[in-house]
Parts: sequence; C-alpha cells; structure tokens
Amino acid sequence: ALKAAINANVEAADGSEALRAARRLRDDLAERKAREAKALKRQRQKEARKVGEGGFGRVYRCDALPSLPRVACGFAVKTALVGVGAKGLAELQSEVRTLSAACHPSLLPLLGVCLAPARACLVYPLCRGGSLEDRIYRTPAALQRLRMLGFETPPPLLSSAARLRVLRDAASALHYLHTLSPMILHRDVSAGNILLDERGNGFLADVGLARAAEATAGQVSHLSTQRIFGKPGYIDPIVLNDGQASQLTDGFALGITLLVSLTGRGALGLLNACDGALEEPDTAEAIAAADAGWSAAQAEELVRLVVGLAYERKRKRMPLAEALLRLEALVEADVATATSPPHVAGVAVAEAGGNARQCDLCWSAPRSVRFACGHALYCETCAPRVMERDTNCPACRQPALPIAAVGAHVAAQTTANRSP
Repeated sequence: ALKAAINANVEAADGSEALRAARRLRDDLAERKAREAKALKRQRQKEARKVGEGGFGRVYRCDALPSLPRVACGFAVKTALVGVGAKGLAELQSEVRTLSAACHPSLLPLLGVCLAPARACLVYPLCRGGSLEDRIYRTPAALQRLRMLGFETPPPLLSSAARLRVLRDAASALHYLHTLSPMILHRDVSAGNILLDERGNGFLADVGLARAAEATAGQVSHLSTQRIFGKPGYIDPIVLNDGQASQLTDGFALGITLLVSLTGRGALGLLNACDGALEEPDTAEAIAAADAGWSAAQAEELVRLVVGLAYERKRKRMPLAEALLRLEALVEADVATATSPPHVAGVAVAEAGGNARQCDLCWSAPRSVRFACGHALYCETCAPRVMERDTNCPACRQPALPIAAVGAHVAAQTTANRSP
C-alpha cells in the first residue's frame, strides 16, 4: 500500500522538486526492501549451517576459514549468544590458555578463538559423526542435527562395540585432564558432549565449563563453586549438596553416560529406573538396549562400572583410572571376536560358515579387512576412509598397515588374540 501511494505521488507530483522527492522516497523504499531480503537470505543460510546450540552459544559448521589452514572435516564455530562482558572475557581468556596446553588424541582440540567482546567465538574441528547422545536417541531433533552434518539418511545404530570404543576414548581424555598439573575438571561430562568423527572415534568436547582445580594436601583435588554446572541427570548429588566438584564428580557423570549408552534411555531419573540391575548386576542384560547387541557379560560389567563411579558415598567410589582400565578391557574383549588370518600367530580360525560380524562404521556390510595387528573392524568401503586420517587401529592403537587380509572370509573368522 505504501509503495502504491508513493508511485501515485510520483505520477501526480507538480514541479520537479516534488517529483525528485517522491522518487527518492520510492528508491529508499526499494533499497530498504533489498537490504531486508539480503539480510533474510543471510540469516537462512546461517541457520542452514547451524548444527547445535549450548549454554555458551550456537554452533555452526564452516568448510573454510581465511585465518586457519583448511581441514578435510571442516570447522565447528561456536559463537556467543550475547556479547561477553569484561569478567566473562577474562574467564574466557583464562580458559583458552588452560585448554591450549592440553593435548590428547581423544580431547577435541581448540583450533582458534576470537576474543572480541561482541564477536566471541571458539573454533574446533567439525565432528561429522554427531554426538553420542544424538546417535543413541535418534529423536527427530537429533536426526535433523545429523542431517546438517551431512547424513542424507539416518545413520546406522551404534553397535555395542562402537559405543564401547567411544566411551573408552572419552574416559581416556577425561583421565588425562585429571592428571594435568593443575588438574582440570570438565564439570559437564554427558553423552551430548562426546562427539564422533566419520570413523567412529570418540572425542570429549565442550570443555567450556572446565576449571583448574587446586590440590589440597592429603585430600581429593576439588573445586568449590557456588554455581551448579552440568546437565540434569548427570549432576552428582555431591555438587548439588556441597557445591564441591572433583574428579569423583566428573566420574559420576561418566558413570551416568555409561548407563545411558547401555540402556539407550535419558539420563534424568535413570539411576532410580535401573535400581534393580544396579543392586544385582548379573541381571543387567534386562536393561540393555536390544538394538545395540550388548552381551550379558558386557552389560554386567558396565553396570558394575556405573555402581563404582556413581556410588552414593564418595569414599567408596571407583577411581577413574580403574574404570578406564576396565573399559579398555571390555574393548579388547569385544574385538577378540573379530578375525585373524590363519598365518597370524596365536589365532584360532573359525570353521567355515561361522557368524559374520558387521562393519563397525556403516553397520550394513560384513567386516572384510584385517589390519596388520590382527583386528578386523571394517568393510572394504569404510576401511580406506579410516586409513585416510589415521593409520593406527582404533581398537588397539597399533599400526594397522600393511593390510593383512581382504575378503568375505575375514568376517567369519575369530579374532587375533595374541598373548603377551
């Protein structure tokens, strides 16, 4: 209506000055509409690249950044929801310095940072496999986030073997943070903060809540805080009651993450819901997610780890180092059912017609490639993708090359199980 009125005024204007004024008004309107359309287009393009949102801000995927070398996986840029004040900026700077000194294969590295108060952002590698939470729950919102990462169709369900390796990786990174001096507490461990790359490797992420803890002689290192951090269901009652975070409270959150991975259920109220299995771990198979393929032994051991990490009295809790060793043992025990060729020492070969195990990455084709270490985890399509980024076996961390065997027979054999 406004545009029609302006055009009418232009046509009806008497005198050149009135005509020029009317034309300027019309041109200004057209320019404003063009700017609004351009801004709307930019906003839609930005939303199309949004892959997540957290307490610090939104996360966008980016293929390239002018200030950083190009990486094949792309970048995840976490931007602040609002401008960062002076105190927040000082905390962010301190956090960046702390995290810049941390280096672990399963800790998501910080690649870049912008500390401008109005444009504060953090840059990480983009983990195109999504979060452990999204891969387990597969809700409509989770599937949408996975589509934004490049999954044209919903990804396959994570097998028990894949979940164990991801949990092992995250526990290893968390234990590393706890062994630094000064010790770093994560304070927000959850299935949503464990990310997967295209090969299914796990990375502990979102350490924005982490703080260096001060060691108290003769006591567990801890950090007293008046603010409660963490996600509902993952927060240790010790933090809620005493306001004291420690490696044990990080361990509690990891224990809940183990239980979430085992059951496929949400964290809130999960301990109470699984109370029977926690009291009698030998019945744990009853609460295990059927679609993940957990064995009774795996379920029982995971529940025992949950009990140890999340015990009500902190003095009786299991140290994270022990939990990590037992997770590593679970991973090794699982890959002990993958195959090994007859010429590899210490390997028992299954009879023809044995059960073929599926690729741990695509979960849609049999395992058909055996690494030099003796482990067979992937099909012929997925194995080259794994080797592009890392030539070490994700199960044992030993060199995977040269390839020991390729073919359909690989999936029907039993795994390499070398004695020390």
